[in-house]
Amino acid sequence: MRAAYILKVRSGKETDYRKAHRAVWPELIEEAQKAGIRNHSVFMSGRTLFVYLEADDPEKSMASLKSTPVKMRWDDYMRHFLEPEIVSLEEVFYMP
Repeated sequence: MRAAYILKVRSGKETDYRKAHRAVWPELIEEAQKAGIRNHSVFMSGRTLFVYLEADDPEKSMASLKSTPVKMRWDDYMRHFLEPEIVSLEEVFYMP
């Protein structure tokens, strides 16, 4: 299954956000994989982020990951870069 959502980077934090994602913590990636996330991509246009992920059950995987200490630290770190609103997207078409 797939999930996608949209976030916004805080004004003036675009370069720092990109820099942070060039050095995503290996332990965060490891925990995401343990939680069942197979693919997690972030695309950026200006301050708008399009986030896409694949997992057998994205909601369950994200809930599991969110409770890990490394994800809690990452989310705290990202608060400096991201506006708080998250927009979940409904999948209306998929071409396998």
